[in-house]
Amino acid sequence: MDIIRGLENWVSREPAGSVALGFFDGVHRGHQQIIATSVQAAKERGLKSVVLTFEPHPLAVLEPEAAPPLLTPFAEKARLIRQLGVDTLLVLPFTPALAALEAALFAREVLAGRLAARHVTVGYNYSFGRGGEGTPAALTAWGRQLGFAVTVVPPVLVAGEAVSSSALRLLIARGDMEKATSFLGRPPAISGRVVTGARRGRGLGFPTANVELKKELVLPRRGVYAVRTWYRRRSFPGVANIGQVPTFGGSRLQLEVHFFDFHGNLYGKRLRVEFISFLRPERTFPSAAELKAQIEADARCARELLSRLAAGKSSPAFVYNDGGL
Repeated sequence: MDIIRGLENWVSREPAGSVALGFFDGVHRGHQQIIATSVQAAKERGLKSVVLTFEPHPLAVLEPEAAPPLLTPFAEKARLIRQLGVDTLLVLPFTPALAALEAALFAREVLAGRLAARHVTVGYNYSFGRGGEGTPAALTAWGRQLGFAVTVVPPVLVAGEAVSSSALRLLIARGDMEKATSFLGRPPAISGRVVTGARRGRGLGFPTANVELKKELVLPRRGVYAVRTWYRRRSFPGVANIGQVPTFGGSRLQLEVHFFDFHGNLYGKRLRVEFISFLRPERTFPSAAELKAQIEADARCARELLSRLAAGKSSPAFVYNDGGL
Protein backbone atom coordinates (compact mmCIF):
# COMPACT_ATOMS: atom_id res chain seq x y z
CA MET A 1 0.00 0.00 0.00
CA ASP A 2 1.30 3.43 -0.95
CA ILE A 3 0.93 6.27 1.55
CA ILE A 4 0.58 9.74 0.04
CA ARG A 5 0.52 12.82 2.25
CA GLY A 6 -1.11 15.90 0.77
CA LEU A 7 -3.23 16.30 -2.33
CA GLU A 8 -0.34 18.06 -4.07
CA ASN A 9 1.55 14.75 -4.04
CA TRP A 10 -1.23 12.87 -5.84
CA VAL A 11 0.36 12.48 -9.27
CA SER A 12 -1.39 9.34 -10.56
CA ARG A 13 -2.43 9.51 -14.21
CA GLU A 14 -5.23 6.99 -13.65
CA PRO A 15 -8.46 7.58 -11.74
CA ALA A 16 -8.51 6.96 -8.01
CA GLY A 17 -11.17 4.36 -8.69
CA SER A 18 -13.04 3.69 -5.46
CA VAL A 19 -12.50 6.04 -2.53
CA ALA A 20 -13.40 5.27 1.09
CA LEU A 21 -13.81 8.59 2.88
CA GLY A 22 -13.45 9.02 6.64
CA PHE A 23 -11.21 9.50 9.66
CA PHE A 24 -11.34 5.79 10.60
CA ASP A 25 -10.06 6.05 14.17
CA GLY A 26 -9.72 2.51 15.50
CA VAL A 27 -10.42 0.86 12.11
CA HIS A 28 -13.25 -0.97 13.88
CA ARG A 29 -15.71 -3.38 12.29
CA GLY A 30 -17.84 -0.55 10.91
CA HIS A 31 -14.78 1.00 9.26
CA GLN A 32 -13.69 -2.40 8.00
CA GLN A 33 -17.05 -2.80 6.27
CA ILE A 34 -16.74 0.63 4.63
CA ILE A 35 -13.23 -0.09 3.39
CA ALA A 36 -14.07 -3.63 2.24
CA THR A 37 -17.01 -2.25 0.25
CA SER A 38 -14.72 0.28 -1.40
CA VAL A 39 -12.04 -2.31 -2.20
CA GLN A 40 -14.64 -4.60 -3.77
CA ALA A 41 -16.03 -1.75 -5.87
CA ALA A 42 -12.51 -0.98 -7.11
CA LYS A 43 -11.93 -4.62 -8.09
CA GLU A 44 -15.22 -4.72 -9.99
CA ARG A 45 -14.13 -1.65 -11.99
CA GLY A 46 -10.53 -2.77 -12.46
CA LEU A 47 -9.31 0.38 -10.71
CA LYS A 48 -7.38 1.40 -7.61
CA SER A 49 -8.82 1.39 -4.12
CA VAL A 50 -8.06 4.51 -2.10
CA VAL A 51 -8.70 5.41 1.52
CA LEU A 52 -8.89 9.16 1.96
CA THR A 53 -8.37 10.23 5.56
CA PHE A 54 -7.24 13.25 7.53
CA GLU A 55 -4.66 14.14 10.19
CA PRO A 56 -5.05 15.32 12.88
CA HIS A 57 -8.55 14.59 14.19
CA PRO A 58 -10.85 17.42 12.98
CA LEU A 59 -11.81 18.40 16.53
CA ALA A 60 -8.13 18.87 17.39
CA VAL A 61 -8.28 21.81 14.95
CA LEU A 62 -11.86 23.03 15.39
CA GLU A 63 -12.34 22.52 19.15
CA PRO A 64 -9.09 21.34 20.74
CA GLU A 65 -10.63 21.12 24.22
CA ALA A 66 -13.27 18.71 22.88
CA ALA A 67 -10.91 16.51 20.84
CA PRO A 68 -11.28 12.86 21.92
CA PRO A 69 -8.35 10.62 22.80
CA LEU A 70 -7.44 8.44 19.84
CA LEU A 71 -8.00 4.71 19.56
CA THR A 72 -5.10 4.32 17.12
CA PRO A 73 -2.09 6.50 16.31
CA PHE A 74 -1.53 7.07 12.61
CA ALA A 75 1.07 4.32 12.13
CA GLU A 76 -1.27 1.78 13.66
CA LYS A 77 -4.20 3.00 11.60
CA ALA A 78 -2.16 2.75 8.40
CA ARG A 79 -1.03 -0.78 9.26
CA LEU A 80 -4.60 -1.94 9.84
CA ILE A 81 -5.85 -0.32 6.63
CA ARG A 82 -3.05 -1.99 4.66
CA GLN A 83 -4.24 -5.38 5.89
CA LEU A 84 -7.64 -4.74 4.29
CA GLY A 85 -6.16 -4.80 0.78
CA VAL A 86 -6.15 -1.06 0.05
CA ASP A 87 -3.89 0.17 -2.77
CA THR A 88 -3.33 3.75 -1.59
CA LEU A 89 -3.80 5.67 1.64
CA LEU A 90 -4.18 9.38 0.91
CA VAL A 91 -3.75 11.60 3.97
CA LEU A 92 -4.89 15.22 3.84
CA PRO A 93 -3.74 17.64 6.55
CA PHE A 94 -6.84 18.84 8.37
CA THR A 95 -6.48 22.63 8.57
CA PRO A 96 -8.83 25.56 9.23
CA ALA A 97 -8.86 26.18 5.47
CA LEU A 98 -9.99 22.64 4.75
CA ALA A 99 -12.61 22.86 7.51
CA ALA A 100 -14.02 26.02 5.87
CA LEU A 101 -14.22 24.45 2.41
CA GLU A 102 -17.76 23.94 1.11
CA ALA A 103 -18.62 20.25 0.91
CA ALA A 104 -19.92 20.60 -2.64
CA LEU A 105 -16.63 22.18 -3.67
CA PHE A 106 -14.67 19.32 -2.04
CA ALA A 107 -16.81 16.82 -3.95
CA ARG A 108 -16.28 18.63 -7.24
CA GLU A 109 -12.63 19.69 -7.01
CA VAL A 110 -11.12 16.87 -4.93
CA LEU A 111 -13.21 13.74 -5.44
CA ALA A 112 -14.38 14.28 -9.01
CA GLY A 113 -11.61 16.63 -10.12
CA ARG A 114 -8.17 15.83 -8.72
CA LEU A 115 -8.86 12.17 -7.89
CA ALA A 116 -11.27 11.45 -10.77
CA ALA A 117 -13.09 9.05 -8.44
CA ARG A 118 -15.56 6.65 -10.03
CA HIS A 119 -17.01 5.46 -6.72
CA VAL A 120 -17.08 6.82 -3.16
CA THR A 121 -17.97 4.90 0.01
CA VAL A 122 -18.95 6.53 3.31
CA GLY A 123 -20.56 5.45 6.55
CA TYR A 124 -24.22 6.20 7.25
CA ASN A 125 -23.42 9.00 9.73
CA TYR A 126 -20.36 10.56 8.08
CA SER A 127 -20.28 14.26 7.28
CA PHE A 128 -17.62 16.56 5.85
CA GLY A 129 -17.10 20.11 4.65
CA ARG A 130 -18.04 23.43 6.17
CA GLY A 131 -20.58 22.97 8.92
CA GLY A 132 -20.83 19.24 8.18
CA GLU A 133 -23.01 19.96 5.14
CA GLY A 134 -21.51 17.03 3.22
CA THR A 135 -24.00 14.39 4.36
CA PRO A 136 -24.32 10.96 2.69
CA ALA A 137 -27.52 12.11 0.97
CA ALA A 138 -25.90 15.29 -0.34
CA LEU A 139 -22.82 13.36 -1.51
CA THR A 140 -25.04 10.91 -3.37
CA ALA A 141 -26.77 13.76 -5.18
CA TRP A 142 -23.48 15.46 -6.06
CA GLY A 143 -22.09 12.15 -7.30
CA ARG A 144 -24.92 11.83 -9.83
CA GLN A 145 -24.00 15.26 -11.20
CA LEU A 146 -20.22 14.73 -11.09
CA GLY A 147 -19.99 11.20 -12.44
CA PHE A 148 -19.22 9.00 -9.45
CA ALA A 149 -21.41 6.44 -7.70
CA VAL A 150 -21.85 6.57 -3.93
CA THR A 151 -22.38 3.67 -1.55
CA VAL A 152 -23.57 4.49 1.96
CA VAL A 153 -22.73 1.67 4.38
CA PRO A 154 -25.33 1.12 7.11
CA PRO A 155 -24.29 0.69 10.76
CA VAL A 156 -22.60 -2.55 11.73
CA LEU A 157 -24.46 -3.95 14.73
CA VAL A 158 -23.07 -6.11 17.53
CA ALA A 159 -25.76 -7.48 19.85
CA GLY A 160 -28.08 -4.81 18.46
CA GLU A 161 -25.69 -1.90 19.17
CA ALA A 162 -24.06 0.19 16.46
CA VAL A 163 -20.29 -0.03 16.37
CA SER A 164 -18.64 3.40 16.63
CA SER A 165 -15.38 4.99 17.71
CA SER A 166 -17.09 6.95 20.49
CA ALA A 167 -18.68 3.77 21.90
CA LEU A 168 -15.31 2.02 21.78
CA ARG A 169 -13.61 4.79 23.74
CA LEU A 170 -16.16 4.33 26.52
CA LEU A 171 -15.80 0.53 26.52
CA ILE A 172 -12.01 0.67 26.76
CA ALA A 173 -12.06 3.37 29.43
CA ARG A 174 -14.27 1.21 31.64
CA GLY A 175 -12.28 -1.97 31.00
CA ASP A 176 -14.87 -3.90 29.01
CA MET A 177 -12.33 -5.58 26.76
CA GLU A 178 -14.58 -8.43 25.64
CA LYS A 179 -17.19 -6.09 24.20
CA ALA A 180 -14.51 -3.77 22.80
CA THR A 181 -12.97 -6.80 21.07
CA SER A 182 -16.33 -7.64 19.50
CA PHE A 183 -16.56 -4.06 18.19
CA LEU A 184 -13.00 -3.94 16.88
CA GLY A 185 -12.74 -7.49 15.55
CA ARG A 186 -9.47 -7.76 17.51
CA PRO A 187 -8.45 -7.02 21.11
CA PRO A 188 -7.79 -3.40 22.14
CA ALA A 189 -4.06 -2.78 22.29
CA ILE A 190 -1.27 -0.37 23.16
CA SER A 191 1.97 -0.28 21.18
CA GLY A 192 5.11 1.28 22.59
CA ARG A 193 8.76 0.89 23.48
CA VAL A 194 10.01 -0.75 26.64
CA VAL A 195 11.54 1.82 28.96
CA THR A 196 13.45 1.55 32.22
CA GLY A 197 11.27 1.21 35.32
CA ALA A 198 11.83 0.98 39.07
CA ARG A 199 12.45 -2.81 38.81
CA ARG A 200 10.19 -3.53 41.74
CA GLY A 201 8.56 -6.42 39.88
CA ARG A 202 11.87 -8.27 39.65
CA GLY A 203 12.29 -7.96 43.42
CA LEU A 204 8.85 -9.52 43.89
CA GLY A 205 9.67 -12.40 41.58
CA PHE A 206 7.62 -11.00 38.70
CA PRO A 207 9.90 -9.05 36.33
CA THR A 208 7.98 -6.68 34.09
CA ALA A 209 8.46 -4.75 30.87
CA ASN A 210 7.45 -1.11 31.29
CA VAL A 211 5.78 0.02 28.06
CA GLU A 212 5.65 3.72 27.24
CA LEU A 213 2.22 5.37 27.15
CA LYS A 214 1.16 8.16 24.80
CA LYS A 215 -1.03 10.84 26.32
CA GLU A 216 -3.09 11.36 23.15
CA LEU A 217 -4.46 7.80 23.21
CA VAL A 218 -7.48 6.45 25.06
CA LEU A 219 -6.20 4.30 27.95
CA PRO A 220 -7.85 1.30 29.56
CA ARG A 221 -9.35 1.46 33.03
CA ARG A 222 -6.64 1.28 35.69
CA GLY A 223 -6.14 -2.22 36.94
CA VAL A 224 -4.89 -5.71 36.11
CA TYR A 225 -5.51 -7.49 32.81
CA ALA A 226 -4.85 -10.79 31.10
CA VAL A 227 -2.83 -9.76 28.05
CA ARG A 228 -1.22 -11.12 24.92
CA THR A 229 1.91 -9.31 23.78
CA TRP A 230 3.35 -9.30 20.27
CA TYR A 231 7.09 -9.14 19.73
CA ARG A 232 8.91 -10.09 16.50
CA ARG A 233 5.78 -11.65 15.00
CA ARG A 234 5.26 -13.90 18.01
CA SER A 235 2.69 -13.53 20.77
CA PHE A 236 3.33 -14.19 24.45
CA PRO A 237 0.69 -14.58 27.17
CA GLY A 238 0.99 -12.57 30.35
CA VAL A 239 -0.56 -10.33 32.95
CA ALA A 240 -0.31 -6.55 33.05
CA ASN A 241 -1.08 -3.64 35.33
CA ILE A 242 -1.89 -0.16 34.11
CA GLY A 243 -1.84 2.38 36.91
CA GLN A 244 0.35 4.31 39.35
CA VAL A 245 1.59 1.46 41.59
CA PRO A 246 -0.01 2.97 44.71
CA THR A 247 1.47 0.37 47.09
CA PHE A 248 4.86 1.97 46.47
CA GLY A 249 3.59 5.55 46.41
CA GLY A 250 3.76 5.91 42.65
CA SER A 251 2.32 8.95 40.91
CA ARG A 252 3.13 8.36 37.24
CA LEU A 253 0.76 6.31 35.11
CA GLN A 254 2.55 3.28 33.65
CA LEU A 255 1.93 -0.02 31.90
CA GLU A 256 3.83 -2.99 33.35
CA VAL A 257 3.69 -6.37 31.61
CA HIS A 258 4.80 -9.70 33.10
CA PHE A 259 5.35 -12.49 30.56
CA PHE A 260 4.71 -16.12 31.42
CA ASP A 261 7.00 -17.65 28.79
CA PHE A 262 9.60 -15.06 27.80
CA HIS A 263 12.68 -13.90 29.72
CA GLY A 264 14.80 -11.97 27.20
CA ASN A 265 16.06 -8.38 27.36
CA LEU A 266 13.39 -6.10 25.89
CA TYR A 267 14.74 -2.65 26.80
CA GLY A 268 14.27 -0.31 23.87
CA LYS A 269 12.20 -2.85 21.93
CA ARG A 270 8.75 -2.10 20.59
CA LEU A 271 5.84 -4.24 21.81
CA ARG A 272 2.14 -4.45 21.12
CA VAL A 273 0.12 -5.32 24.23
CA GLU A 274 -3.38 -6.71 23.59
CA PHE A 275 -5.82 -6.39 26.49
CA ILE A 276 -7.85 -9.60 26.60
CA SER A 277 -9.78 -9.34 29.86
CA PHE A 278 -10.01 -7.08 32.91
CA LEU A 279 -9.19 -9.01 36.11
CA ARG A 280 -9.43 -6.47 38.93
CA PRO A 281 -9.04 -2.75 39.69
CA GLU A 282 -5.73 -1.37 40.94
CA ARG A 283 -5.56 -0.98 44.71
CA THR A 284 -3.10 -0.31 47.51
CA PHE A 285 -1.79 -3.28 49.52
CA PRO A 286 -0.62 -3.07 53.15
CA SER A 287 2.69 -4.75 52.32
CA ALA A 288 4.87 -5.96 49.46
CA ALA A 289 4.20 -9.56 50.59
CA GLU A 290 0.46 -9.15 50.19
CA LEU A 291 0.97 -7.52 46.79
CA LYS A 292 3.13 -10.48 45.72
CA ALA A 293 0.43 -12.94 46.81
CA GLN A 294 -2.16 -11.05 44.79
CA ILE A 295 0.08 -10.96 41.71
CA GLU A 296 0.47 -14.73 41.98
CA ALA A 297 -3.32 -15.07 42.06
CA ASP A 298 -3.66 -12.65 39.11
CA ALA A 299 -1.12 -14.65 37.11
CA ARG A 300 -2.94 -17.92 37.75
CA CYS A 301 -6.24 -16.37 36.70
CA ALA A 302 -4.71 -14.90 33.54
CA ARG A 303 -3.00 -18.17 32.62
CA GLU A 304 -6.26 -20.08 32.92
CA LEU A 305 -8.23 -17.55 30.88
CA LEU A 306 -5.62 -17.31 28.12
CA SER A 307 -5.24 -21.10 28.00
CA ARG A 308 -8.96 -21.42 27.35
CA LEU A 309 -8.70 -18.94 24.50
CA ALA A 310 -5.66 -20.72 23.05
CA ALA A 311 -7.58 -24.00 23.16
CA GLY A 312 -10.00 -22.51 20.65
CA LYS A 313 -12.99 -21.86 22.88
CA SER A 314 -12.94 -18.27 21.67
CA SER A 315 -11.17 -16.64 18.73
CA PRO A 316 -11.04 -13.10 17.32
CA ALA A 317 -12.59 -12.34 13.94
CA PHE A 318 -9.65 -10.19 12.86
CA VAL A 319 -6.11 -11.64 12.83
CA TYR A 320 -3.54 -8.96 13.56
CA ASN A 321 -0.28 -8.92 11.63
CA ASP A 322 2.18 -7.10 13.86
CA GLY A 323 4.26 -5.91 10.92
CA GLY A 324 7.50 -7.03 12.50
CA LEU A 325 7.15 -5.55 15.98
